[in-house]
Amino acid sequence: MAFLLITGAFIYLNSHYKNIFQFDFTPIKKKTIKTSSPISGGAQLTELKSYFQNEFKREFFDSLKVLMVDKRTDTVYASKPDSSALMDSVKSLKLALQQTSEELIKQNDEKKTAKENAKSKEDSIYNAWVEKTSKLYESMDPDKAAKIIGSYSDNVARDIIYSMRKKSAAEILSQFNPETANRITRAK
Repeated sequence: MAFLLITGAFIYLNSHYKNIFQFDFTPIKKKTIKTSSPISGGAQLTELKSYFQNEFKREFFDSLKVLMVDKRTDTVYASKPDSSALMDSVKSLKLALQQTSEELIKQNDEKKTAKENAKSKEDSIYNAWVEKTSKLYESMDPDKAAKIIGSYSDNVARDIIYSMRKKSAAEILSQFNPETANRITRAK
């Protein structure tokens, strides 16, 4: 009811004032439209009346009949689908879904093993490099080796020092200042 009242008020105010939404309540000057002949306006009115009396009324009642028809006579509801065919299709879909999920799991496992193999290969390459480099630094002067090892990151320097013999590692560590030596020898 409130909606109808408000809508009616909007229509009334908007037809009598310029723009009520911008709070412009200046009255509208109504223009009169002169028709060329009063007969043509009357003819249109009678055509409109006859349309509403004949065509519109018939179409309206036809649409109401369609809405009120008993739906139980519809042929779609009269026949039951074959449930065994539906069950077979559901089973085949489940089987296809299961096969697809197994394939995805297998592909994920293959990707994981490939990543692990690549990582282990990288680790083995790194470990071989650390062994060769540590032997090279063992044979160098401890002061020069300490300067070079100090330029590596702490993790790489730690790996190199721990792969050396204890005596050579101690000589090189003695060349570092105490803070750097402590930082490098700290546990991983």
